[in-house]
Amino acid sequence: MIETMKKYILALLTIIMLSCGSEKKHKPVLDKQQFKHMLIDIHLADGTLSAENVYRTGKNYRPSYYYNSVFKKYNITPQQWDSCVAYYAENTAGFTEMYDKIIDSLNRLETQYRIKIKEAEMEQDTVNLWTKKTAWKIPQDGSPSFYFSIPVNKKGIYTITADIKVYADDQNREPKVEAYFWKRDSLGKVQKAAFTPALITKDSIFKTYKIQLEYPDSTYQFLKGNLFGTNNKFTLFTQHYEIKNIKIYNPEIKPDTTDLKINTKKSDAERRELENLKFR
Repeated sequence: MIETMKKYILALLTIIMLSCGSEKKHKPVLDKQQFKHMLIDIHLADGTLSAENVYRTGKNYRPSYYYNSVFKKYNITPQQWDSCVAYYAENTAGFTEMYDKIIDSLNRLETQYRIKIKEAEMEQDTVNLWTKKTAWKIPQDGSPSFYFSIPVNKKGIYTITADIKVYADDQNREPKVEAYFWKRDSLGKVQKAAFTPALITKDSIFKTYKIQLEYPDSTYQFLKGNLFGTNNKFTLFTQHYEIKNIKIYNPEIKPDTTDLKINTKKSDAERRELENLKFR
């Protein structure tokens, strides 16, 4: 994709520079920062059109739609865009430096995209250890508990993730996603290996919160935590938030894992133990 973009901009520069010649350049409608952002968006549109899963025939193939949406976003015409390119390209050294930074930004975006794709594929191939429903609206859905206590014995990295939106009128104090591995040692004392908690912001925007920790060792018996932990001192207060896409997983635990089948078929003793083990 990056190579395609390089060819595009070089061809565009050649055409513009030949057509403009010594014509006086007027101040562009986009400042330098806006120009950089638009150039990135132009390249992203170009990359979208060059993707393997885009149909290049038929009435639904409309490449102009992608570029026109970029022009509309910046409230600029194609002719004004060409003038901007010519203006900034006149300083060859400065343009080259700016373009190198743009390519670096695009490379980082592409890397982030590939990481997200890999993580999504990994999640699809693993078991979600969260067994309740994965989407909640509070207070419409009442006052559910988001505590969990899951028997564990499989090595690997455990991930707890959820999309959470907290509204401005919510009165929960210091909400956060928190968890830890739990065990009793040989003396009967509780030992914990804690995840770094993720603090939840109150900005009425869905954000993805994720915490991860590698399973310490086989002596730890449970993964315990709270998807919406708070420091509330009162029992009556306004709650207004949403949680969706709840997932608790370990890539080492697959749908056909024998250990998982054993864990999901708990004995009566294990069930009583779970009832007695509160989040502490």
